[in-house]
Amino acid sequence: MSIIVQVNYLAVLVCGIVSMIIGSVWYSPMLLGRTWMEEVDKSEDELKKEFNPLKTYGIAFLSNLFIAFSLAQLMAHSNATTVAAGIRLAFLCWFGFIVAPMVINSLFEGKSFKLILVDSGHHLIVILVFGIILGAWSA
Repeated sequence: MSIIVQVNYLAVLVCGIVSMIIGSVWYSPMLLGRTWMEEVDKSEDELKKEFNPLKTYGIAFLSNLFIAFSLAQLMAHSNATTVAAGIRLAFLCWFGFIVAPMVINSLFEGKSFKLILVDSGHHLIVILVFGIILGAWSA
Protein backbone atom coordinates (compact mmCIF):
# COMPACT_ATOMS: atom_id res chain seq x y z
CA MET A 1 0.00 0.00 0.00
CA SER A 2 1.32 3.41 -0.97
CA ILE A 3 1.75 6.11 1.64
CA ILE A 4 0.53 8.80 -0.76
CA VAL A 5 -2.85 8.12 -2.32
CA GLN A 6 -4.70 9.95 -5.06
CA VAL A 7 -6.77 12.87 -3.81
CA ASN A 8 -8.98 15.47 -5.44
CA TYR A 9 -6.46 18.25 -6.03
CA LEU A 10 -9.16 20.69 -7.06
CA ALA A 11 -10.81 20.17 -3.66
CA VAL A 12 -7.44 20.78 -1.97
CA LEU A 13 -7.02 24.01 -3.97
CA VAL A 14 -10.54 25.13 -3.00
CA CYS A 15 -9.66 24.42 0.63
CA GLY A 16 -6.60 26.67 0.32
CA ILE A 17 -8.62 29.50 -1.18
CA VAL A 18 -11.44 29.16 1.34
CA SER A 19 -8.95 29.15 4.22
CA MET A 20 -7.65 32.55 3.14
CA ILE A 21 -11.18 33.95 3.04
CA ILE A 22 -11.95 32.54 6.49
CA GLY A 23 -8.71 34.01 7.88
CA SER A 24 -9.41 37.44 6.42
CA VAL A 25 -12.85 37.47 8.05
CA TRP A 26 -11.75 35.90 11.36
CA TYR A 27 -8.86 38.32 11.88
CA SER A 28 -10.69 41.37 10.52
CA PRO A 29 -11.18 44.32 12.88
CA MET A 30 -14.92 43.63 12.82
CA LEU A 31 -14.51 40.15 14.25
CA LEU A 32 -11.39 39.15 16.25
CA GLY A 33 -8.61 41.23 14.67
CA ARG A 34 -8.51 43.83 17.42
CA THR A 35 -8.51 41.17 20.13
CA TRP A 36 -5.69 39.36 18.35
CA MET A 37 -3.64 42.57 18.05
CA GLU A 38 -4.10 43.28 21.76
CA GLU A 39 -3.04 39.75 22.69
CA VAL A 40 0.10 39.83 20.53
CA ASP A 41 0.76 43.35 21.82
CA LYS A 42 1.09 44.92 18.36
CA SER A 43 -0.46 48.07 16.96
CA GLU A 44 -1.82 48.30 13.44
CA ASP A 45 1.12 50.54 12.50
CA GLU A 46 3.65 48.04 13.89
CA LEU A 47 2.05 45.23 11.95
CA LYS A 48 2.06 47.27 8.73
CA LYS A 49 5.78 48.01 9.13
CA GLU A 50 6.67 44.35 9.74
CA PHE A 51 4.23 42.94 7.20
CA ASN A 52 5.32 41.55 3.85
CA PRO A 53 2.02 40.59 2.18
CA LEU A 54 3.46 38.41 -0.56
CA LYS A 55 5.58 36.40 1.86
CA THR A 56 2.95 36.19 4.61
CA TYR A 57 -0.06 35.35 2.48
CA GLY A 58 1.99 33.14 0.18
CA ILE A 59 3.36 31.00 3.00
CA ALA A 60 -0.04 30.93 4.73
CA PHE A 61 -1.70 29.76 1.50
CA LEU A 62 0.91 27.04 0.92
CA SER A 63 0.66 25.92 4.54
CA ASN A 64 -3.11 25.62 4.24
CA LEU A 65 -2.67 23.60 1.05
CA PHE A 66 -0.37 21.24 2.99
CA ILE A 67 -2.96 20.92 5.76
CA ALA A 68 -5.75 20.22 3.26
CA PHE A 69 -3.60 17.71 1.36
CA SER A 70 -2.65 15.95 4.61
CA LEU A 71 -6.27 15.79 5.74
CA ALA A 72 -7.26 14.45 2.30
CA GLN A 73 -4.61 11.75 2.64
CA LEU A 74 -5.82 10.78 6.12
CA MET A 75 -9.41 10.72 4.90
CA ALA A 76 -8.49 8.47 1.98
CA HIS A 77 -6.49 6.10 4.19
CA SER A 78 -9.27 5.89 6.77
CA ASN A 79 -12.02 5.62 4.13
CA ALA A 80 -13.67 8.81 5.40
CA THR A 81 -15.69 9.53 2.26
CA THR A 82 -18.64 11.50 3.62
CA VAL A 83 -19.07 14.99 4.97
CA ALA A 84 -19.79 13.62 8.46
CA ALA A 85 -16.66 11.46 8.39
CA GLY A 86 -14.64 14.43 7.12
CA ILE A 87 -15.87 16.59 9.98
CA ARG A 88 -15.10 13.89 12.57
CA LEU A 89 -11.58 13.31 11.28
CA ALA A 90 -10.95 17.04 10.90
CA PHE A 91 -12.00 17.62 14.51
CA LEU A 92 -9.70 14.87 15.76
CA CYS A 93 -6.81 16.31 13.75
CA TRP A 94 -7.55 19.80 15.08
CA PHE A 95 -7.72 18.62 18.68
CA GLY A 96 -4.67 16.35 18.59
CA PHE A 97 -2.36 18.00 16.08
CA ILE A 98 -3.25 21.69 16.21
CA VAL A 99 -4.62 22.60 19.64
CA ALA A 100 -2.38 20.39 21.76
CA PRO A 101 0.91 21.67 20.28
CA MET A 102 -0.46 25.22 20.23
CA VAL A 103 -1.24 25.03 23.95
CA ILE A 104 2.19 23.59 24.75
CA ASN A 105 3.99 26.29 22.75
CA SER A 106 1.80 29.04 24.15
CA LEU A 107 2.49 27.98 27.72
CA PHE A 108 6.24 28.11 27.22
CA GLU A 109 6.02 31.37 25.26
CA GLY A 110 3.86 33.01 27.90
CA LYS A 111 0.96 33.67 25.54
CA SER A 112 -2.50 34.33 26.91
CA PHE A 113 -5.37 31.88 26.99
CA LYS A 114 -7.40 34.41 24.99
CA LEU A 115 -4.82 34.27 22.18
CA ILE A 116 -4.96 30.47 22.21
CA LEU A 117 -8.75 30.67 21.85
CA VAL A 118 -8.59 33.17 18.99
CA ASP A 119 -5.95 31.27 17.02
CA SER A 120 -7.19 27.75 17.72
CA GLY A 121 -10.76 28.85 16.97
CA HIS A 122 -9.61 30.02 13.56
CA HIS A 123 -7.89 26.70 12.89
CA LEU A 124 -10.99 24.80 14.07
CA ILE A 125 -13.24 26.58 11.59
CA VAL A 126 -10.72 26.15 8.76
CA ILE A 127 -10.10 22.44 9.28
CA LEU A 128 -13.79 21.67 9.76
CA VAL A 129 -14.52 23.42 6.47
CA PHE A 130 -11.71 21.37 4.91
CA GLY A 131 -13.40 18.22 6.22
CA ILE A 132 -16.70 19.33 4.70
CA ILE A 133 -15.19 20.18 1.32
CA LEU A 134 -13.02 17.07 1.10
CA GLY A 135 -15.80 14.82 2.37
CA ALA A 136 -18.30 16.23 -0.11
CA TRP A 137 -15.91 15.88 -3.05
CA SER A 138 -14.82 12.36 -2.20
CA ALA A 139 -18.33 10.96 -1.85
